[in-house]
Amino acid sequence: MSTTVRCIGAGNIVKAILSGVEKSGVYRTDEMAIFDISSVVREEFKERGYTAFESIGELVKGAPIVLIAVTPQVISSIIQEVKEALSSETVLLSVVAGMSTEWYRERLGDKCKVVRCMPTLTAQAGMGAFAVSRAPAVSDGDFEEVNRFLSSCGIVEEIPESLMCEVVPINGSAPAYFYHMAQVVVEEAVHMGFDEKTALRLFAQTMKGSAEMLLNSGMNAETLENKLRLPGGTTLAALDKMDEFGFDTCLKEGIKACVDRCRELGQL
Repeated sequence: MSTTVRCIGAGNIVKAILSGVEKSGVYRTDEMAIFDISSVVREEFKERGYTAFESIGELVKGAPIVLIAVTPQVISSIIQEVKEALSSETVLLSVVAGMSTEWYRERLGDKCKVVRCMPTLTAQAGMGAFAVSRAPAVSDGDFEEVNRFLSSCGIVEEIPESLMCEVVPINGSAPAYFYHMAQVVVEEAVHMGFDEKTALRLFAQTMKGSAEMLLNSGMNAETLENKLRLPGGTTLAALDKMDEFGFDTCLKEGIKACVDRCRELGQL
């Protein structure tokens, strides 16, 4: 098979990444492949032009890049099958939460090429944010194709291995915070008399523009916020009320809980 990137598991995050990659045009569907335990899922991908393997061993054998996208509860049960088919040239791209590159090296050998990645569901829209760290055996040349794959549907930031759990609330889990906020805001808007779709468009577009300003205006979050914190104004009234109810503390505690859970998953 001439496929470049092969995925073990085709759940939500893989579907999001592959959709984003597909839209980018950087890879054709016949350059990508999947294995999933569900025959229905395999058939769905075949119909879209992907190669679908019938086993993990077949998928791993001779693969340039293997994207491992199973749960932490499952990874231990498949790692031996991966090992038996693994080539010294294959780069493993792991999006398994909590599993360190050291975990793979202990089971596959010190020379195994592993890139640990925390992805985001927003890759589906071509706006992913991938935090990665790599094992010592992964050279710049090895990483080049991994970076090409991920950057086709988002940005790639290489960070120290020691921060791979700390990054989860910053990118991996962060979309859920926004979606939850959107749900609350839109529900309140409907309660006040707005049409749901109108309220959602207004809020989502405003958040999209706000993110763009954070990235490209040259101003930090505090400066931008202060532009809206006018004395006696509506925004200040809202922020003061949120502060009264402990918004900052709530957010910080949620971030800590997210990191703690990532570490727990790494011990399964």
